[in-house]
Amino acid sequence: MKELEEKIKLLGIPRTTEISDVSAFLNQQVDPHLMKAIGDDFAAHYNDYDFDTIVTVESSGIAPAVFASLALDKPLVILKKDERERDDAVFVQQPSYSFTKGNHYYLTTKSDLIQGKKVILIDDFLAQGSVVMNVEALLRKVDAELVAIGICIAKDYQPGFQILSEKGYDVYCQAHITKLDPETQTIYFG
Repeated sequence: MKELEEKIKLLGIPRTTEISDVSAFLNQQVDPHLMKAIGDDFAAHYNDYDFDTIVTVESSGIAPAVFASLALDKPLVILKKDERERDDAVFVQQPSYSFTKGNHYYLTTKSDLIQGKKVILIDDFLAQGSVVMNVEALLRKVDAELVAIGICIAKDYQPGFQILSEKGYDVYCQAHITKLDPETQTIYFG
């Protein structure tokens, strides 16, 4: 998606060779015009898909997922990152780990929100692919199906996109970053 790549070039900051900072427009300060374009782009891609709901993981995926949900006229379920395991049968959980923050948590939602549904996951970044795998594991617990995966920014220098593609996942990425150079402050695209 050209508009997203241009915004990354303009405002994205390569902090390290692994971490790109897009807080100026995507996950702290949100550019609503860009989010509308992102939502419209996801809608154009997924318009003919047979699915019931969109899911995302809090918190950085919320803005693009809301706009995709609006453009596709489908409900959005936000999976929470809970620090504790719940005994309550109302909830479904999946143990997860954040490579970015280095902590363990439980993906959590009310079972009835996704029970038996066909789901598209919308998220801000794809790096290792572990979030996707954990979301799918959570969905399987309530007989829900992961139909497709929509990602704003894929870090192609990490294995997530390749791993998911090889496993047969339907993955659509709006921007593919191939390299981050913090010395020259350059972000390269594929």
